[in-house]
Parts: sequence; C-alpha cells; structure tokens
Amino acid sequence: MQPDLHYGLPGQAPRFDSAGAARLAREMYGLDASASALPSERDQNFLLATSAGRYVLKIANAAEHRAVLEAQNAAMAHVADRVAFCPRVLPTIAGDTIGIAPGSGHLARLVTYLDGLPLAEAGARTTALLESLGRAVGRLDRALEDFDHPAIHRDFHWDLANAAPVIARHLPLVLDGGDRQLVRRVSATARQTIEPLQAAFRRSAVHHDANDWNVLVSSPEVVGIIDFGDMVHSWTVADPAVAVAYAMLDGSDPLATAAAIVRGYHAEHPLRDEEVVAVFPLATLRLCVSACVAAWQQQQRPDDEYLAVSQGAIRRTLPVLAAIPPQMAEQTLRSACGLGPSRC
Repeated sequence: MQPDLHYGLPGQAPRFDSAGAARLAREMYGLDASASALPSERDQNFLLATSAGRYVLKIANAAEHRAVLEAQNAAMAHVADRVAFCPRVLPTIAGDTIGIAPGSGHLARLVTYLDGLPLAEAGARTTALLESLGRAVGRLDRALEDFDHPAIHRDFHWDLANAAPVIARHLPLVLDGGDRQLVRRVSATARQTIEPLQAAFRRSAVHHDANDWNVLVSSPEVVGIIDFGDMVHSWTVADPAVAVAYAMLDGSDPLATAAAIVRGYHAEHPLRDEEVVAVFPLATLRLCVSACVAAWQQQQRPDDEYLAVSQGAIRRTLPVLAAIPPQMAEQTLRSACGLGPSRC
C-alpha cells in the first residue's frame, strides 16, 4: 500500500509561471500555446490555448509517486470507450504519457480539454441537472467497476474510509471554537450511522472528487468529470456521497439535492440498502474532513486562496445538515431510489 503523502506535499508543489508552462508545452509536446494557470490543491494545472484547440497541462507535486500518475492514466484509458465525459491523456513528442519537466524533475502530463462550466459557477441547480450529475457519477463508477491498479491501494487522507483518523489529527487546527465543536459533533453523529454498515459496502476504484469544481455542465446536463488526482480503492458509495456533499453547499433544500443525485446514481449503478442509508452521513463526513484538511493546509500555505474555496460554504451548510434528522434523510433517499422500509 502506498503511504499517504499529505505531509510532504505543500513544500514540494511545482512553481512554474505561465511562460514556463508554455515553454514546457513547446519542448515536451510540440505545442505553440499560451498558458494560463488553473486552480489546484497540490499540483499545478495550466490551460493551454493553441490555434488547433485547448489542452490542460498537469505538473505533479514532486512528492507524488509516478505509480499514482500511471494509475490515473490507466483509469482514464480504461473508461475512455465507456464514457465520453472524462479527459484523455495525450503523449509527449517522445510518445510517453508521463514526461519529466526539463530542469525541475517534476512529472508532467497533457490531457484533453473538456468544454463546460464548473458546477460551482453554473447558477441554478435544477432537479434535471442534479439527476444528470448522479447518472454521470454512476456511469463512471460502473466503468471503473472492473478497473484496478496497485497504486490506488493507498493510505490517502481524502479517502472517506480514513475519515476518523484524519479528523482526529487535524481538528485541533480548526481555529474557531464553534466550528471545531460543530465538526466534532457532526462527524461523530455520521460515524454512528456509518460504522455498523461499512462491512457491507462494496469496494472499488473510485474517482472520489466529484466536487462542484471538478464537474462540468452545459445546462441541463453534466458534460464532464475531471481530475482523477484523488483516485483510491475504497468504498464505492463514497463517490455519490462526495457529489452530494458539494452539491448541497449553500443550497435551499439539501435533502432534495441529495435525493436527485442519488436517484440518478441508483438508476445507473444501483446502491445496496446499506449504501443508501450511508450516503447522507458520508456526505456530511466529507465536509468535516474538508474543514479539517483545509485547516492544516492553510497553516502550511496561508496565501493560497484555493485551499479555502469551499470553507465558507461548509461553515454555513454544516449546521443546516446537522439539524436534519437521520431517519428523515434515510427515508428521503430510499424513496428517491424507489425502495421500501430499510432492512438494515
């Protein structure tokens, strides 16, 4: 199992500017392109614009294992003939899918650019759009069902199966006492539901990061799911839970949002009884993990605004989610899936 690189990542992020990224594109891929920076948690991404089209240049953190990038590439290749909404890896001039940036040693990849607006910027989230999100995540999980790679069997801080130790480690870094107590209470409540059920959860390769910046939409449909950087072999139900978590942020009716996504997902990749029960608490648990990891990362990189991109919305949304009775959430999602009373 690969070790968690969480603690080595902040100080080893690449530091290319746009001119340097354009130079890499020319030297490694033969592209005459202008480059503009895209947000990233621990790597660097650049949008490349050429006369022939657009691409995304991804420059990996120096602490990232090559095998993890190979796993991501293999996963994108595996799903390429099954779904049309994920990026594809393009080779270097030398024919490699992973190149080494001259002068830095950072590993680099080029992937296709997908049109669409991030869900975070898409405005009104209609029921049809949310169901489309659920269907897209379900189709992706179905495509990944028979995929595996040794490198995704890793100890990873974003893995929801590791939520308890990650929260315990970083919760003291959440500076606001009220926020800290809220995360402690919400995560404990979620775990009370999840832990008795988890033995029944399926395990598979999961994308694990269908957040509102990694989902691209062209109303009324989802047209892209990008960034396989958080891929891990874990609970299959984590994927719809992550999608639900970020789609609920600042929403007027979080249960209706969750129901629409789960209905779409279940239609494409049916959930087990225990997984349906777990989706909502897993979604709240993901937001707790995000609050704790962000507190640690902001301590390391206080000037990186991207690390706080979801934190205000999480602080506003967690109290709303905490007020929803667990039985109401469970019954709402069971009804969305067309299921009767729980057998769990």
